[in-house]
Amino acid sequence: MSTSRRRAVVVGVDASDSARQAVGWSAELASDTGRALLLVHVPATPAPGDGMLPAWLRELADTAERQGVDPVEVVLVEGGVADALLEQSTPDGFLVVGSYGEGARAGMLAGTLALALLARADSTVAVVRGAAPGLPPPRTGPVVAGVGEGPAADAVLERAAEIAAAHGAQVLAVHTWSDIVVTAGGHGMRRAAAHDSELAADAVVALESRVARCRELRPDVVIESRVVGDTALRALLDQAADARAVVVGRRRGPEAGGMLGSTSRGLVEFAPCPVVVV
Repeated sequence: MSTSRRRAVVVGVDASDSARQAVGWSAELASDTGRALLLVHVPATPAPGDGMLPAWLRELADTAERQGVDPVEVVLVEGGVADALLEQSTPDGFLVVGSYGEGARAGMLAGTLALALLARADSTVAVVRGAAPGLPPPRTGPVVAGVGEGPAADAVLERAAEIAAAHGAQVLAVHTWSDIVVTAGGHGMRRAAAHDSELAADAVVALESRVARCRELRPDVVIESRVVGDTALRALLDQAADARAVVVGRRRGPEAGGMLGSTSRGLVEFAPCPVVVV
């Protein structure tokens, strides 16, 4: 497998406007980063044996090529949509879908396909959308990175910087603190012994050290930092209102049970811009 294919941006497509917007967003990313773009379609009925692609699918591929993507591949796969996309994705790449479609309930912006992929994928998953059906993804604002604890925080910042560079944006790194902490074992909560001022100061130091490392790796991207005393979900939803995209980490490990954490799921369901889960 070629390097570009291992790092490919894989997009699940159909004839909807939502999928078209996902392809445009993905093509911009792939063109800037030298990644291959793979358009995957699962037909509702078996594809004709003449090898001809539907006109709308040829148009999507042609548009991506005009945006400078090389190579652009189109794959028609039979079977379940989620399984087909997961089979084509790679750990080093992106897996991208539009948001609006079957399974998106009133008030929520993600359908069942997006949530299924986020629960199972090993790759970075992007759910692309605007603030409402029919609206394109935002073209202004920063790429907001939700920077938590642990090694995943560095990966979130790196992905956010990559996306920001591709879309000509800045990064806003957001770290939250709270005086409510989870007890050992994760089965309860208690108030922290430290004062709020001390907690806030520690949060600033923790965030700035991570941002400094990312700035060394990506000197071409402007990265600002912000520490907020609130829950991660509330803080990131607040920033998402003016963001080009939000990037967060996915909780991993046996204790996650294959499920999304509450912050990632809440953003995917309610944020009015693309949400990228690392």
